[in-house]
Amino acid sequence: MSSTTNGSKPLLSACGLSKYFPLESGLLASLRGAEAAAVKAVESVSLDVYAGQTLAIVGESGSGKSTLGRLLLRLLQPTAGEVLFNGDNIFAMNRAQLRAFRRQAQIILQDPYASLNPRMRVGQIIREPLDIFREGNMAEREKRVYELLDRVGLASSHARAYPAELSGGQRQRVGIAAALALSPQLIIADEPTSSLDVSVQAQTLNLLSELQRDFNLTYVFITHDLGVVQHFSDRVAVMYLGKIVEEAPTATLFRAPQHPYTQVLFSAIPRPDPSRRVNWELPQGEPPSPLSPPTGCHFHPRCPQAMTACSTVVPRLQAAAPERRVACLLYADAGN
Repeated sequence: MSSTTNGSKPLLSACGLSKYFPLESGLLASLRGAEAAAVKAVESVSLDVYAGQTLAIVGESGSGKSTLGRLLLRLLQPTAGEVLFNGDNIFAMNRAQLRAFRRQAQIILQDPYASLNPRMRVGQIIREPLDIFREGNMAEREKRVYELLDRVGLASSHARAYPAELSGGQRQRVGIAAALALSPQLIIADEPTSSLDVSVQAQTLNLLSELQRDFNLTYVFITHDLGVVQHFSDRVAVMYLGKIVEEAPTATLFRAPQHPYTQVLFSAIPRPDPSRRVNWELPQGEPPSPLSPPTGCHFHPRCPQAMTACSTVVPRLQAAAPERRVACLLYADAGN
């Protein structure tokens, strides 16, 4: 697990979390006399998220980021591992405990065009969590809807509109308002700006930053956009083929990424100052299939710094420096 921040306990912890999606039933595999094939979308992930902070999870498409986000909210059941919220395992919660957790942990989805019910008016969409949890009476719920619309920068008249009548940025603000309705502690934001224009992305990120400051929100921010990460997150976890390969404070990671895969990701960031151009080597070959990941370090077939042992030894995610963890044989036991 990562180190604590100022001695505080994490709000959310993942411990050895894995999620495998079987490609065939166990019965079919047994008839073939083989082990059931599965996609290891998330494999042995451990991380901590601290109250009031933003942990960004980055990586290419197919790295397991969104699956991890859904596991953290118990929208998926894990193959192995646990998630602790305020010290309680969310996968062991009874119905009453889970209902309380649902109030405290919400999600903002990637596509505001698909995530909002097109047959419901905006006011109904924002009010729905309040209805489900029977918050106050109808007049109090309606008042809360208009407060939320104002807080996310929408007019009260938008309450009567349908999602199809709004722009992409306005729809995402509706999704943010609905996520805020129950005053949660934790919000998982799954690529919340990827489908928006650049100018609208900036407005949305500014809004999320303001809300975090005003309500002491904790974010897990899932994205592939490193430019967004640099200015929005406190810590960054880098995923590759279902595993975290590096985790560090944002400023530390951007100043000196250590894992070769992280260096590859960062080499793609446009740099306006040619004098600050980096000379990291590009990866070799094509990304492997998640159906059949390489042995040893999953990145070794493409890694320009690969050693012989990388093809057989699975690197352990371990401390390489204070508050930094790296899963790479180049830094094995560096933090000890």
